[in-house]
Amino acid sequence: MDAAMDAPKMTAADRERLTRERVAARRRRSGRLGGIGVALLFLGGVGTILAPEYVVGLIVVMSVGIVLVVAAFLLVRDGVAGLRDLTAK
Repeated sequence: MDAAMDAPKMTAADRERLTRERVAARRRRSGRLGGIGVALLFLGGVGTILAPEYVVGLIVVMSVGIVLVVAAFLLVRDGVAGLRDLTAK
């Protein structure tokens, strides 16, 4: 027998649970990414005040922080859209 034929089909509840788990995982990942971004932004700002001679490098650190925060917002937005599509059905 083929293994694919023996696998049970997913019910609507299973698909909904899987979608909710994916959204929750994406939300956790977004939180971590945003937290790291905010930390880099904060540390870059403090570093600029404490060591102005390294301002170029610290501006790069702050820029990376901004990019991470934006990426975190994009992850959450896509996850919410997936959840909204699930509830619309």
